[in-house]
Amino acid sequence: MNSQPLNFVPASEFKQRAAVAVADEHLRRSFRGAMDFLIAKRAAQFPDPAALERQRGLAEHIRKYSLARLPDLLELLERKLTENGVHVHWAENAEQANRVIIDIARRHSTKLMAKGKSMVSEEIELNHAMADAGMEALESDMGEYIVQLAGEKPSHIIMPAIHKTKQQIAELFAQEIPDTPYTEDVDALIAIGRRVLRNQFRDAKVGVSGVNFLVAETGTLCLVENEGNGRMCTTVPEVHIAITGIEKVVERFEHVLPLF
Repeated sequence: MNSQPLNFVPASEFKQRAAVAVADEHLRRSFRGAMDFLIAKRAAQFPDPAALERQRGLAEHIRKYSLARLPDLLELLERKLTENGVHVHWAENAEQANRVIIDIARRHSTKLMAKGKSMVSEEIELNHAMADAGMEALESDMGEYIVQLAGEKPSHIIMPAIHKTKQQIAELFAQEIPDTPYTEDVDALIAIGRRVLRNQFRDAKVGVSGVNFLVAETGTLCLVENEGNGRMCTTVPEVHIAITGIEKVVERFEHVLPLF
């Protein structure tokens, strides 16, 4: 099996970059605030620590059960997806996965994909592969869109643009989006981003999304999002491409909820 070359940061450079990041007061406040916010939200949903630990134990059991039966579940999943009219593609590495997606785009004569948040697509560097093929994969998650517009990588799995200030985003939008005035009003910035993205949803023939979980017994793809862009990516374009790792499969629907 061929593998993608890995790019390593030299230890000396990493230490220098880490020192700069740690000394950045805004970055520290942003990440501290983000973590406190997420921890508080989880605590509000699980005020009983014992109940939370039981839920974690159940989730761990489901994960171990699913992984132990992974080969059988993958075969069942493919069969059920095919019965549901889904075309299943397998890829052993990033190069193969990107080639499958690019070939689908070419078959449907499009150079634009509307893309929802997907960590797998980050790992295989789909956006760069699309650009090399003369195509564009436009991020539709607001944080991912901001990071993509800036030519950067996400800084957090849930809050990808947490490292940027509203002033930096205001300057970015004014510079990169035509006919966009400078504004530091957060609601106005969100509205600007949504306007651009909704036009792209209309024009894109192909939508790309990640997958939270796949249910083998029914051939169901489960996707959870909170901005509405996930629903747009999967329903507005003519074609929906879902990209995921094989470890996301579970056997039954009742196995899904404890894992969220």
